[in-house]
Amino acid sequence: MAKILIVDEAAGERSAVAALLRKHGHNVREAAAEEEALGMVRSERPDLLIVDILMQGMDDCHFVVRVRADPGLCQPRLLLRSTSTNEAESRALAHAFGAGFVVKPCTPEMLMAVVEARLTEPPPAAGASNAYLRSAGALVQPVVKLVRRVAERNAQLEVARTALDLEIKKRIWAEQELTQANRLLEDQAMRDVVTGLHNRRYLEESLAREESRARRMGQPLGIMMVDVDHFKTFNDTLGHATGDTILRGVGECMASHARGEDITARYGGDEFALVMARATQQIVWQRAEALRQSVRNLRLGHDGQELGPVSLSIGIAVFPDHGETGHAVLHAADSALIQSKRQGRDRIVVMGEAAIA
Repeated sequence: MAKILIVDEAAGERSAVAALLRKHGHNVREAAAEEEALGMVRSERPDLLIVDILMQGMDDCHFVVRVRADPGLCQPRLLLRSTSTNEAESRALAHAFGAGFVVKPCTPEMLMAVVEARLTEPPPAAGASNAYLRSAGALVQPVVKLVRRVAERNAQLEVARTALDLEIKKRIWAEQELTQANRLLEDQAMRDVVTGLHNRRYLEESLAREESRARRMGQPLGIMMVDVDHFKTFNDTLGHATGDTILRGVGECMASHARGEDITARYGGDEFALVMARATQQIVWQRAEALRQSVRNLRLGHDGQELGPVSLSIGIAVFPDHGETGHAVLHAADSALIQSKRQGRDRIVVMGEAAIA
């Protein structure tokens, strides 16, 4: 078991090293400043002195020279520690003092290997002349200054690097937030505020894409146009809030009957549209009928008042049977919707065919 004195102003790191050394059976003392450390060297007579090279407020060269120049001291072995940012300069300083050196932080295994190696070496010879030690101190003083300059430069570079990293992160975060905000604004611009469905602008901008896909895959594209029967009467009699309740209910039904690839939109006023890829006329009609029945079964209310049954008029058209373009098919479905309303509402009309109530 050896007596070891650790000189380091960083309490946490000093305590961690002390705990490791005690775990290996050594008698360890700690000091945070030069005068305190000198007093412990005199009183404790350590076998090994572990010193942080770059402690603030302590000239390590002067401290070590004072230890070596004191004729009343039993000279301890010396182990210097410093960070890897100025390792080369610190090793030169350790060599000038005839001391060992270890980078901090390092693994417990590495530290213990260096400590045990120093303890196996003979202690420095006592009784060196003061003149010689002063001369040695003068020789290593430039190295000490160089080490400190390197450390200060590296600290400044680290601060600058950290500031630059933070600025880069801030800009990345700002760009991400801006992108998300733009996407949100774009999505809001494409959605109806009452129902949450897509709006007419989004539907019409998407038609060309859906038409192109249908042509490329050689598959049909179904479109249904939907109108809420007698909506103006609800709105004028019971107010716009009641009308919005009806629109939301119909919008929810349409969304529930849509597939993920479908486009569901409030086309305007009380008119809705549903665009269905890979849907034949029969499939579009079946889904239109399911939607019509679903809305009839809605139990809508506003301010405690039940609004009564709501019915839909629906027009259907399919690409390419009822138009050469997506927009032409949309207009054909709208014409079928008008025919549905003329024939008494609450029914489905396929473009060019008789109404089905």
